[in-house]
Amino acid sequence: MAATTPTPSTGSSDRSRIVSHVEVAEEGEVHVVSFLRDLKGQVAFDTVRAYFATVMLEHTHGWHRVVLDLGGVPALDSAALGPLVQKLREVQEARGKLVLTGVDAPALREIFALTRFDRVFPILPTRAMAVATAAS
Repeated sequence: MAATTPTPSTGSSDRSRIVSHVEVAEEGEVHVVSFLRDLKGQVAFDTVRAYFATVMLEHTHGWHRVVLDLGGVPALDSAALGPLVQKLREVQEARGKLVLTGVDAPALREIFALTRFDRVFPILPTRAMAVATAAS
């Protein structure tokens, strides 16, 4: 059973606002990070960009089995992709796993294909599959 944990405050009101749009669930030893969606099932691009660019590395520090659920995320840019690669390196150095799921938006799929990150990151079609892969 997944337990949702509150996200820690990072001190500033901007960081707290950004983190308040992120949900973290612990499924065994795996931390699953997802973004809160609006009524249309979408995540605000600015929120996602701000999370990756300013908060993500600090927020996930020390987590070595991580699933990033990008469901509802319309796209990522270089401000988000850089920290994503840094987190992958951190996780790999600790012999953990970083797995992506929810890479469904056409623009997001295209970004991963153009950067060839779809060959670098394990991208699985379901959250359950991603959690199982991160846990193994």
